[in-house]
Amino acid sequence: MNRQEASKNIGSTVLIDQGKEGMYYGTLEEVYTPPQKTWSGEVKVSGLFELPDIEHAKVLDEMKNRSVVVPGTKIHLLPEPSRSLDYNASVHSAAESAADELQSYIDDYSGYAEQWREIAARFGGASKKTESTNKAGNNEKNQYVYYRIERKDGTPFLHEPTYGDELELEGCPFEFEVQKDSSWITVSHDHGFVFKDAKKRTISLQTGDFVRIHQEQFQPFTILLNELEHPSRKSFLQDIEDFGFTKTDLADCHNRLLYELLQAEGNSSFKGVNFLTFQKPGKTLLVQHHYERKLKSQAQDYVYDRFEYTADNGERRISTYTSAYTKDHES
Repeated sequence: MNRQEASKNIGSTVLIDQGKEGMYYGTLEEVYTPPQKTWSGEVKVSGLFELPDIEHAKVLDEMKNRSVVVPGTKIHLLPEPSRSLDYNASVHSAAESAADELQSYIDDYSGYAEQWREIAARFGGASKKTESTNKAGNNEKNQYVYYRIERKDGTPFLHEPTYGDELELEGCPFEFEVQKDSSWITVSHDHGFVFKDAKKRTISLQTGDFVRIHQEQFQPFTILLNELEHPSRKSFLQDIEDFGFTKTDLADCHNRLLYELLQAEGNSSFKGVNFLTFQKPGKTLLVQHHYERKLKSQAQDYVYDRFEYTADNGERRISTYTSAYTKDHES
């Protein structure tokens, strides 16, 4: 919402988005609108809307019934009319649901594992593994999402058997792993049911075979990096390194481009800004990523990236990347 909408909604229940530290709802108590500066709002937190990442779980204690002042970009109208749960009840409900979902996921794949062990036993005796090996295997498995490759109307697609999620295989931006000789290897999709490994060797799969995708690839920052063309990505990573940061120092990533692509529905033109925050003890770097994309069927796509860096010590930098001349862009 903008500052005018915010002023009209003082006293209403709003949503605040704290990125990896979760989303919360509460009462908008005050709106601050300094001239020629970004507006902010003071919100009295009353409940949890979406859990934080597990490594930020300690923030749940800090946010309880707290009044926080946050930039207006993090304040939104609630997508639902009202919320009646108090803070403790909202956290309890969300945490229980997350735990149940994860346990169901584990149980489903454990069932698949047992079926394969039974088949293995019929062909060569019982499979014996130490408890430590089983635990290591489970930890590895939980880091991936497993998809079965299927065919629909002659077109290959990926089906996640637990929740029924589907991905079109053609044009899928993710890096895959497939099983070969009892181990998982990294591959990229080539065409149809054909994949290629790092040495360009061909691996052909069949209907019903599994591929897996590391959970990290579903993170907004990873998706953002994958969407950048190689020169732009290389320049961006070098820039944050010059400021003294690495990818592991990322504190928050607002990926507007990902949202636009998911809502595209045939659109071929995208323009907006992504916001990234990198933090280390005593040091913060803010990055604005201005992007523009024009997808063309009969010509080279127009790709424009502008990165504006501002460190909390006052150091600034701007870098740009484009894949085409302006005259090509305008044609």
